[in-house]
Amino acid sequence: MRNRSEQTICAISTPPGTGGIAVIRLSGPGALQLAQKISPGLLKKTIQSHRAYFSMIRDSSGELLDEAVITYFEAGKSFTGEQVVEISCHGSEYISEKIIDLLVDHGASLAEKGEFTFRAFMNNRIDLVQAESVLSLIQSQNQASARVAMRQLQGHISRKFESIESRLTWCLAHIEASIDFSTEGIDVVDPLVLLEKLKALRQEMFILVSSYRSGRLIKEGIKAVLLGKPNVGKSSLLNLFSEDDKAIVTPIAGTTRDVIHGATLFEGLRFTLSDTAGLRETRDEVEKIGVDRSHKEALRADIVLYVVDLTSIDAQEIRQQLQSVAGPLIILLNKSDLVSSPQITQAREILQSLIPTLEEKDTILTSHLDPDTRIRVLTAVKNKLGQMNVMDEAVVTSARQYEMSKYSLDMLDVSISELEKKMGAEFIAMYLKESLLSVQRILGHVFDDQIMDRVFKEFCLGK
Repeated sequence: MRNRSEQTICAISTPPGTGGIAVIRLSGPGALQLAQKISPGLLKKTIQSHRAYFSMIRDSSGELLDEAVITYFEAGKSFTGEQVVEISCHGSEYISEKIIDLLVDHGASLAEKGEFTFRAFMNNRIDLVQAESVLSLIQSQNQASARVAMRQLQGHISRKFESIESRLTWCLAHIEASIDFSTEGIDVVDPLVLLEKLKALRQEMFILVSSYRSGRLIKEGIKAVLLGKPNVGKSSLLNLFSEDDKAIVTPIAGTTRDVIHGATLFEGLRFTLSDTAGLRETRDEVEKIGVDRSHKEALRADIVLYVVDLTSIDAQEIRQQLQSVAGPLIILLNKSDLVSSPQITQAREILQSLIPTLEEKDTILTSHLDPDTRIRVLTAVKNKLGQMNVMDEAVVTSARQYEMSKYSLDMLDVSISELEKKMGAEFIAMYLKESLLSVQRILGHVFDDQIMDRVFKEFCLGK
């Protein structure tokens, strides 16, 4: 993509298949000229930027192919920063592909994945964080992820990183100046002032790094796994939570033998819930595989919902099964409609003895017959995983941003430590330079092919 800036590219920007309309996008120095070649009627019009024109598309023999609405964006005023033409034709796969063929015949090049956004980045229309947010917005599946992606596209988190970059540059410049003037005994910057500035930068970077957990959950959704022995009601709860009959429910223990996923939206967040094979010792080879998959699914999940059957509690069995749970845990006291209050109290006491650190809010009464169970459990999951009301804040959502932010933070920590130990300015400058470089890579102010590949490889054609 990096050596194609003089080429005019084209692609279908709408999803494949039949629809009301299809949108074909052109970008590059010859975009308008190419559009005029396949739609000669445009030659008779005075074309202005950001105006839509009704025109006929004709093939190389002059035969009418389709009626279309053609919109022109002049260079410097488009998404890519180049001349852009968008052709809205009827949503026939044949027609849209035929128009692409005509454009290629007249000299256009087929766009690569993400090439329009790549050109926007290379033409300084957006930075690398905003480029990532374009893909996040396209892939968003709930209100929260769409809202966070839109804020990133508008530059909210970019401005945070740019502020950090600017102040890191100031600190580095003053340290390097102090190296230059060290032989003359001149203090360019007071070490205490420098230390104060670095600690403030460190705190801001720490907040951004810490936001990744919430940002990832908002972007990708919360993965929760239902775990427990056979016939405790996991499948019934999955159907209740996902509001769909995803899992087969029977009175026969061991009905579920593989992982079954169900998805639901709750308070703007996406939840993916997994029903698993019941945990127990078995000689059945198929069921053994299912139990093994249950454990693996629990390791991949953001939170485990361990289901206990209130009508049949085995403390020894619960203790054994919970030994494999390392992450966040909520215990669902299921079939609560079938037991008395004293039995519920006794169950809570047993669990408290097994897990002394267990809080009451982490044990929830459930019944698949009670529709409020869904609200109680999903609310508890959301609260257990921490602060999710960050849609209006700057949050890190991509693994790339997180890794580079974390490295920058680590280098800041070393710089502060070296400064407090009164180590040489050369060492402090070396670590600060690494911290600054990592921030610049986040924004795309410094980049290489590896960074570009990582950002743009997941994009679709036409964007």
